[in-house]
Amino acid sequence: MKGKFNFKLGALCAILSAMLLMPALGQAKEGEGAGYKKQKDQMIKELKLAPEKEKAILAVEDKYAKERQAIIAGVKKANDDLQAALAAANPDEAKLKELVSALTAGQDKMFASFKNQRDEELAIMTPAEQAKYLIVLGQWRQKMMDKRDQKAAGDKK
Repeated sequence: MKGKFNFKLGALCAILSAMLLMPALGQAKEGEGAGYKKQKDQMIKELKLAPEKEKAILAVEDKYAKERQAIIAGVKKANDDLQAALAAANPDEAKLKELVSALTAGQDKMFASFKNQRDEELAIMTPAEQAKYLIVLGQWRQKMMDKRDQKAAGDKK
């Protein structure tokens, strides 16, 4: 039982660590966060949507970005609390379970926020625009991942 708990806790910490390191989740420096928004806005402009659709999609983006700021703060607090509880000589398992639940609930909110944003954005578009949006979004994410990987490789040298 304890082995399963430790495995789940380790997996949870790995997922959270990845989330906290991703600039897209608001953990980047101010300039990088602004750069993310600028790139996303540029991606939306590449779709050549009607001005009212573009404006509506940018409004959806802003709405969910604000929502995620609160979620990120909660996840950071839950992570800090969990780390503090684990640092104790004899961690209280009931407290750890409570903190793990709080952390996973925050992660679930984060994932739901991204899904809801995507669904709301897609609802604004025609099927052809949806297809273009998903392709451009995938290409854009791949570029971001490539940049992250190049930076990580450069840091290892």
